[in-house]
Amino acid sequence: MLYIFLGNLSEFINSPDTYEFGLADVIFSNLPNVCTFYLSIWILGKYTNPLKTYRLLLAILFIYIFAFIQWYITGYHIRPLIKASGDSTPIFNFSQHAISVLWVFIKYFFWGFGYHYARESIKRERKLRLIEKEKHEAEYAFLRAQINPHFLNNTLNFFFAKSLPLSQELADGIMTLSKIMRYSLEMDKDNRMTLIDEEIEHIKNVIKINQLRFNNKLQIDFNVNGNTNNVRLIPLILITIVENILKHGDCTDKLHPVKITLNINKIDHNIRLITWNKKKNGPKELSSGIGMENIKKRLANHYKKGVALNINETEIDYSLELTLPYNKVADHQEKPSSFDNLGFLEHFKIPQIKPQPYTS
Repeated sequence: MLYIFLGNLSEFINSPDTYEFGLADVIFSNLPNVCTFYLSIWILGKYTNPLKTYRLLLAILFIYIFAFIQWYITGYHIRPLIKASGDSTPIFNFSQHAISVLWVFIKYFFWGFGYHYARESIKRERKLRLIEKEKHEAEYAFLRAQINPHFLNNTLNFFFAKSLPLSQELADGIMTLSKIMRYSLEMDKDNRMTLIDEEIEHIKNVIKINQLRFNNKLQIDFNVNGNTNNVRLIPLILITIVENILKHGDCTDKLHPVKITLNINKIDHNIRLITWNKKKNGPKELSSGIGMENIKKRLANHYKKGVALNINETEIDYSLELTLPYNKVADHQEKPSSFDNLGFLEHFKIPQIKPQPYTS
């Protein structure tokens, strides 16, 4: 509206004696340009993100043809009826009309192009600011929630030492928990690779501590096939799937035990995890529901190709098949070392201590 107003004001200033304002003339004279401008913005938004070259070119051609027809109807049929100001209507010449429309079309198309990318730049800038804000909030939340690894190490070792003379099962549970916490704190990084043997050991520890929780009633068949030596993958992917089964699956049914099979294929250089479990009918454990979404995002960020995740879910059961490529490292390459050896007390011979009653 501002542009149309300025255009008419410019015509009035240049030719005040011959200028005649007509609302119908203003509307019909600017309608083809308005359509070209907004249609250009629309097709650029539709076919440039992601870029669809052939569709975009066809859409541009369609807009030009549409503008050609609009200008023909406006110039040779509407303007004579409304007695618009300006030169009289010339005799129609196809090539001359096509060239004139092409020039006007290019001008308004590039204005639409500039408007579209200015708008996209503003959206991108807002998105980057939002991401930066969320990043700072996440870092702040992480710092607030972070557990000091050394404090955790010392505390669990203290509990282990105190519980060993009282209950071997309790001491084993504390030691298993210490290993789980150590691995989780070490490997909670997207850019770090871990040996699959360590991931398997972590899975076994999680299953073991859950067996203690449920008095060894869990029915879980966990099998590993193939050579695992020096095979690396991103950490905490396999264990997240196993934890999902422990949360939502019926793991105590002897007739339908949980099936977890891990295959390492040296020929195709891939890892395949296959799981099956019945769904839990009773009350389920609280869950954030972001476990699988987190897996999908991490897999997409790290592995550009060679990844396949298939999930089959029914009202009765849940099955999953994950295939991903693996990295092979040299035999002499050292394993990542932990920040503290939480398991050193396993090798100590601590004498049995009879607990004394508390006295004030």
